[in-house]
Amino acid sequence: MSLRNRAALATLATSLALAGCASPTTTSFLGASFPKVEYSDVRKSAKPPRLKLVVEFQRNGEHFPKGDVPLRDYAAAILNDTGVISISDVITESEEREQGEVRIVLNNIADSSTVAAETSASRLPLWMVGKTITDAYEMSLFITAGGKTVSQTGIQQAIHTAIGNMVVPAGIETFPHDKAFGKMLEQMLLKALVDLQNGGELAWLGRASAPADPAGKWTERIRRARAAAAGGPVQGFPRFPPVGFVAGPR
Repeated sequence: MSLRNRAALATLATSLALAGCASPTTTSFLGASFPKVEYSDVRKSAKPPRLKLVVEFQRNGEHFPKGDVPLRDYAAAILNDTGVISISDVITESEEREQGEVRIVLNNIADSSTVAAETSASRLPLWMVGKTITDAYEMSLFITAGGKTVSQTGIQQAIHTAIGNMVVPAGIETFPHDKAFGKMLEQMLLKALVDLQNGGELAWLGRASAPADPAGKWTERIRRARAAAAGGPVQGFPRFPPVGFVAGPR
């Protein structure tokens, strides 16, 4: 294969890895060797702790910053939907409300052997020959709250993308390629949480306390607010008559 053709195929594989650039003739499916996990398999928390989300997307072990934004967006939505963790909004919320941190490292390992889509006997392009491109992923999850950290590493999943004249085996759930990354990440995060819960390592998470307040700033504000509400005199904290509040639309 010429250098020019190899470069073109490498570009195609790169665009497929994060999803969204596939042609209408592509369809994707997840690795069948990994058991499917449902949201119902995860036990919700009565009061999910508010955690900051930190992510790092890697490609073959090297940080790939362009992947950080979609990784964070998808991960935040998935974790919030589990009911185990509540992800803070990094734009509108202050760090003082956060009770800890969840860190996700996702490494994309492209299978270079599948990128050689043109055989020695054919010079036809991918969409005419038909080919399956595989992107393997490995994830590490770290949850820190209340001065304690638990982790789940080595979580694996793979995205297979059938291009052109390629028949997907019967019984395999397929979906548009632009949905592949989110579905893959969903399965990895659900599995990580289920494994941690089954091992008893998340039993403490719902009881994790808020960050320490060495300056006593928030403790003092709470004390003064309670005293004012009770009608007691508090210096510098004016008393107001009771006010009724009506919840507005969200």
